[in-house]
Amino acid sequence: MAVKKLHGAARRRATALLVGGALAASALGACASGGNDSADGGGAGGDAGGDEPVELDFWGWVPGLEDLVATWNEDNPNIQVSFHRMTGDDGQKVEAAVDAGSGPDIVQLSTHDLPNYVIEERVQDITDYVADEEDKYTSASWASVSFDGRVYGIPQGIGPSGMMYRKDIFEEHGVAVPTTWDEYLEAARALKAADPDLHIANIASSEFGQWVQEVSQSGGSWYGIDGDAWTVGIDGPESLEIAERWQTLLDEDLVTTELMWTPEYWAKVNNGAIATISYAAWFPSQLAENAADQAGKWRVAPMPTEPGSDAQGDSGGAANVVLRGAENPEAAAEFISWLNGSEETQEALITEGGLFLSTHSGLESPALLQENEFYGGQAINEVFAAAAENTPDTWTEGPNFGTATTALTDEFATVVAGKQTFEEALHNAQDAVVEDLEASGLTVRE
Repeated sequence: MAVKKLHGAARRRATALLVGGALAASALGACASGGNDSADGGGAGGDAGGDEPVELDFWGWVPGLEDLVATWNEDNPNIQVSFHRMTGDDGQKVEAAVDAGSGPDIVQLSTHDLPNYVIEERVQDITDYVADEEDKYTSASWASVSFDGRVYGIPQGIGPSGMMYRKDIFEEHGVAVPTTWDEYLEAARALKAADPDLHIANIASSEFGQWVQEVSQSGGSWYGIDGDAWTVGIDGPESLEIAERWQTLLDEDLVTTELMWTPEYWAKVNNGAIATISYAAWFPSQLAENAADQAGKWRVAPMPTEPGSDAQGDSGGAANVVLRGAENPEAAAEFISWLNGSEETQEALITEGGLFLSTHSGLESPALLQENEFYGGQAINEVFAAAAENTPDTWTEGPNFGTATTALTDEFATVVAGKQTFEEALHNAQDAVVEDLEASGLTVRE
């Protein structure tokens, strides 16, 4: 597809907002910082606060943030933060509030939503304020808040992948736990031959996160930035290779196709009809809750890889961002750098917040690497921590992620119904995403 020629305000918006430097110039002007030297707390905000303390309004949903905010306020009298716990439709309220000029200074945001905030100028470029922070985080998580070399947030929780598997089932049938995708297919066939009612996994058409993590693992991405244009890769070569694998599993009846989170899905899990579940680090607790009688039978291994690769995937995470209208972006960036990157906050974010952190120190924290009774005493987060460190940084978030997920899940539903192939589904979803981007006035290059 040739570059779409835009005119007037639409073209100015597309080019300026896709090239991060332009947004930095317009949003932050000459307000530059030499970096954040107090990310571990104490003595913060002397210049930003002046004679009166800076007051910041922070909206988020992670449990335990109230206590961390109180700690910050006690140690940093010049930058005082008030916290609002987000519930219900607060996410939509943020957008409206920012557009009306009355939004909070800082908000917790899904990284999948960040590109739209950048395009609509709802978020500030904080690159100059967080220059010293990047090395604290995994490369993939930092890439999720960066566009065209500019930074628009601080990573928070992430969703690295792993494969939960029924240890007893593999041992009973003498099948080795697969480490590569070729072995995975062989194991699926062996388990099916041993028991016609046994399936290697469940493919849920609605669970786009399972697709995202495999595309992420492969080094692919749904989106990219090429100069002043977006590129779209829903049906890119990495996705097509994954589609071939999924199609084989489906055609040979090696997987079930129940919608996840339904009674029917959990019944198959509890009946021993599903031997593996590949998903993010937050899923093991869901499995333990919904299959409590299977305690001790499950273990966690890395998601299968291509031969010779140790790459894993990620289904998405969250970030703290500084919104348009925040009068003290430097102070706000200093606070969120401390909140997510400070040594003194890591344990609380893990134990109270329930986060799987994206900092290197958080991934090594004893608080994260506890033995899990449901998984036979295995310290399962060691697997997910290694996955986080081995996730490629090639995934780029895009501006109409909601359109992409809707298109993909709708198309996958027709695949499961036997009306088309996964490859055809990807091509159809690609067309829908490109059409939607162009209708939004953005430049698209294929």
